[in-house]
Amino acid sequence: MSPPLRRRSESAFPKWARALLLVGFLAVAGAVLAARSKPATGYEVSIYRATPVAFWVGVLAAATIGVVVALYAGRWGRITGVSLAGFATMSFAALPFFRGYYYYGTGDALTHLGWAKAMLTPGFGFFDIIYPGGHSLALFLSQTIGVPVRWGMMYAMLTVSLLTLVFVPLAVWVVLPDSKAVVIAAFSAMLMMPINNISTHPHFHAYTLTTLYFPFVLYLLFKHLTRSAEDEALPEWLSAASLVLPLAVTANVFFHPQVAVNVLIFMGTVLAVGLAWRRHARVSNPAATDGGGRHHRLLLGQVLFLFAVLLVWAAQYRHTYIYLYNVLGSVVEFVQTGTGAGQAVARGGGSAQSIGVSLTELFAKLFLVNTAYIALAGGLVAAIAYGTIHERYADSNSAVTYIGASALTLGPFFAATFVGDVSEYFFRHLGFAMILVAVVGSIALYHLSERLDGVFGFDGKAKSALVVVVVVTMCLSLVTFFPSPYMYHPTAHSTEQQFVGYDATLEHRAEGAAIAGIRHGPGRFTDALNDPYDLDLQWSLNGPAASSIENVTRYRGSSSERPFYYLVVSEVARDREVLGFKELRYTREDFERIEQGTNPRLSLVQTNGEFATYYVDQRGYNLEPTETTDRSA
Repeated sequence: MSPPLRRRSESAFPKWARALLLVGFLAVAGAVLAARSKPATGYEVSIYRATPVAFWVGVLAAATIGVVVALYAGRWGRITGVSLAGFATMSFAALPFFRGYYYYGTGDALTHLGWAKAMLTPGFGFFDIIYPGGHSLALFLSQTIGVPVRWGMMYAMLTVSLLTLVFVPLAVWVVLPDSKAVVIAAFSAMLMMPINNISTHPHFHAYTLTTLYFPFVLYLLFKHLTRSAEDEALPEWLSAASLVLPLAVTANVFFHPQVAVNVLIFMGTVLAVGLAWRRHARVSNPAATDGGGRHHRLLLGQVLFLFAVLLVWAAQYRHTYIYLYNVLGSVVEFVQTGTGAGQAVARGGGSAQSIGVSLTELFAKLFLVNTAYIALAGGLVAAIAYGTIHERYADSNSAVTYIGASALTLGPFFAATFVGDVSEYFFRHLGFAMILVAVVGSIALYHLSERLDGVFGFDGKAKSALVVVVVVTMCLSLVTFFPSPYMYHPTAHSTEQQFVGYDATLEHRAEGAAIAGIRHGPGRFTDALNDPYDLDLQWSLNGPAASSIENVTRYRGSSSERPFYYLVVSEVARDREVLGFKELRYTREDFERIEQGTNPRLSLVQTNGEFATYYVDQRGYNLEPTETTDRSA
């Protein structure tokens, strides 16, 4: 006689697991409340340090409970445990919201904010920028939820982060339908390896947004290839996923054409491998009726479609030709002179060494987990190439082969961006590649766990050790998700005081007067505020110019008819330079000299407590631009 259904369900999903899950979800809720209880009142150089400890305790407890339940509590435990850990990860990614940040993002993110706001006006539209997709998504979320555009931009990044958490494991499920593999892939996605804070960022950044969207495209691509979305109403060479995939890759082009180029190369490689398999099958078995190719569909139509859309869209924009010119020019210069490779790395390494940080330490903090996954992925590709993985994993073996082959086509393209002044692009492409590495690395971990379980068996002690390894790995990866002094970079927090201060300065400035800022001029905020301010009048007070009040008063960024300029100094700039960059270019004394200076040529015009504007009188001085050398390495 079979046991009652209720008793069977309790044994499949034990009471202790339910109790732990309740504690875990309550821990996340408590963490969120703790973060909201202490909203940011000004600039925070480190979001990690400024956030209440209770938040970190709650999130860490929830993630640990999620891992424990996923490992110990059977099928339902895997589902609910992963859900809890994912919920904790999303709460972590949403921390700027919970802390009440006015806007999370600096640099490009401020320019993008201005463009998004301009898209709500008649004079600026969808076709005025080369990557309007992310801005349109942000506006849709902003208008739907009823929040300011600046928060819509932040919600857009949160949305694509959720896509990564969902579709990396689903992509693995398509080619390896085993719940253990899906759990591993889910935790791999939670590491957020595409974010490196060199050229990919958690704040609004069009390339990063598109990279985090790519797992959705990859999922559809695998569904099309493996015939796992069959529909009897459609011909054999077509499926529901086949019909959705062109829409997904079109959105990819609108989000960012650079990522679309990567996707095109990847899909072209998959097509080439598929054709090679079919040819090999026909030669080795002429009587075969399925066409060979391990029963996978081809991607010919999708590749041609993406190529046509990308060509038509990108060819309209000047930015495309500038990018091609820069990449080709850097490659030609490197070939001719042998110099210029990895300039971004050299600059970053020089800056790090100037504050006593080794490049090895910086690399370990940023890329230790990524490197481990790259090694796992490379090992699996080699194992499949040598035929050591059982044929029953045909779909996953094929997927790994596709991705492994794409390293031979994407690799040279990525390497071309590593030389010259465009080497920052390499770290963008590295972020994209980490999506593929996460998929292959997850499959590699699955095979490794199967081998170890078959040889040694996973007893209680082994699972306990595994819980520790997973949680520590998550901590090592996510501690660099937001920039902070830990990685020698301040957080990307833009405060309300900055927006209000720049708005007041721009509104009340004298006509034709220049505005200078510390390290950065006002340009990004003029973009965010959509103020058409002359670029020649946006000055950046570099390190030597701030080393004395005399230098400050004599500094000229470019030609200007006015015998004065406005100097803006904020707490953001002070904390960024002194605490975030460890006084690399500007010292604490540089700021104190300006704030406490008694020089009659330097007068405070306005301040809101965290943002001050000074009038710098230069009558009687030489008004030619100042020639100075930057203090930084």
